[in-house]
Amino acid sequence: MLELELTRDLYDNKCTLGVLLGPEGRVCNILEPPWKDNRSNISCIPPGRYIVEYLPRSASGKYKDCYHITGVPGRIGILIHKGNFYTHTLGCLLPGLRVGWMKGIRAVFASAGAMRKLHKVTNRQRFILHVRDNTGRTN
Repeated sequence: MLELELTRDLYDNKCTLGVLLGPEGRVCNILEPPWKDNRSNISCIPPGRYIVEYLPRSASGKYKDCYHITGVPGRIGILIHKGNFYTHTLGCLLPGLRVGWMKGIRAVFASAGAMRKLHKVTNRQRFILHVRDNTGRTN
């Protein structure tokens, strides 16, 4: 089964940033909420290995063409979906081709392009996501 690695390299009180790597190298950047003890809707997920399933549509119907990260301890409904700012996520992972700032808020840009690249790498099939934390933060 395909394995992708998310290496987190920046953490602050607003967000967590990392790079998603595949067999051919860098896929995209990932923006998540900050670490808040793995609490639902406000925290990034803990480091670990997770099975990720492609979803044509999320259970709520809000997101299309996304991914569901399964097996997160104490959490459900964690997705990889389009978005730009930490305010666009309730614990989900947001892909982007570039990282920057907009109106004083850290953001990922070209999220739709990053999702297309992720779809190309995964062929919309199940994969393993290995989340590694290189921020120096301890859970």
